[in-house]
Amino acid sequence: MPKLTVRIDPTLCITAANCSGIAPDLFHINEEGIAEVKDRSGAPQGYECTLDATEVEAVLIDEAVESCPARAISVER
Repeated sequence: MPKLTVRIDPTLCITAANCSGIAPDLFHINEEGIAEVKDRSGAPQGYECTLDATEVEAVLIDEAVESCPARAISVER
């Protein structure tokens, strides 16, 4: 499983919610209307989280990064 660090820049997030639509187990929209990353248990981890991602999760994260119209999501491998 690849170790991925997923980051969301809260100053760029426009709440398009593409990320949470693509990967609801990995992203959610908080009370302020900003996307956050979830850990494996589903608990919100704020704007950055390092995960031991499965291949499927890695693909979903990449799709979320590509689908973000504000380019607020980044991933480090």
